[in-house]
Amino acid sequence: MNNMEKAILNIIEKRYKRKYTGDIKVTKLGKGWAGYKLVLDLGNPDKRLIQISADLEAEDFLKFVEQELISR
Repeated sequence: MNNMEKAILNIIEKRYKRKYTGDIKVTKLGKGWAGYKLVLDLGNPDKRLIQISADLEAEDFLKFVEQELISR
């Protein structure tokens, strides 16, 4: 697990007061992009995956993820 994934798990625990136990994957966007892509596997047949991506540096991406999770 990389540092970005750990930081996002901390955000989820802080926001929801629960530990996320599903699969999480954070990858850098392709060449020419500065950002990241987050994929959360919820394991729910109706809402299997959450994907969040943005062309932002690490710190701004973490803030963006937190806002996206609040709004969903």
